[in-house]
Amino acid sequence: MTPHTHVPTASAAGPQLVEKLVHDIDEQLEHTIDAGERARVMAIVRQCLTATLSCSAAPAAAEDRLAVSYLKPSEVIAQGLVTMSQATLYRAVEDARFYCVTPRGKAIGRAFPAWQFSPPVPELLAPVLRQMKDLPSSEIHAFWVTPVDAFDDLTPAELLAGRAFETRAALSVAQRDHLAQAANQRQGRVITQLAWLPSRSSDLIS
Repeated sequence: MTPHTHVPTASAAGPQLVEKLVHDIDEQLEHTIDAGERARVMAIVRQCLTATLSCSAAPAAAEDRLAVSYLKPSEVIAQGLVTMSQATLYRAVEDARFYCVTPRGKAIGRAFPAWQFSPPVPELLAPVLRQMKDLPSSEIHAFWVTPVDAFDDLTPAELLAGRAFETRAALSVAQRDHLAQAANQRQGRVITQLAWLPSRSSDLIS
């Protein structure tokens, strides 16, 4: 997924943003109403801006997003994402508990998409991966991060996790409804989506 341009949140802007807006509005009203009335209006404006910006910043701060980064095996272990040795982590890949890809720009090596270690994914992932063991890692990863029409443009990774990727700018009501479904229901829908993999869909056509 392509990272979006970072825009400072309202909480990051803080009081400075409120004061700038108040100042700009005050200047616009300077020749429209008298000073006393303008002061009362601007007090209301300042109060409303502060309340609105605080409310709009709260969901973004509280919302838990999926990482889009890739981790080396040593980083997975060092960050405490699994309680395994590196050898055990490799065996977990062979057992279809996690998956890895070849690092970008390299012919060999292993990189682990970080999203799969975010709760509750580890408990839900294996039944899906077991049905993908015959596929190349590139196709496996493409399945997880490609938006699906039936999920209202969410990816299977997001649906399985019940959380959006950190690069997704906003969620629609329909998308939030998908993510709010029970874990076993989300898992079942992801498994059903496997039938539409390129390798599987060609079998259905034949």
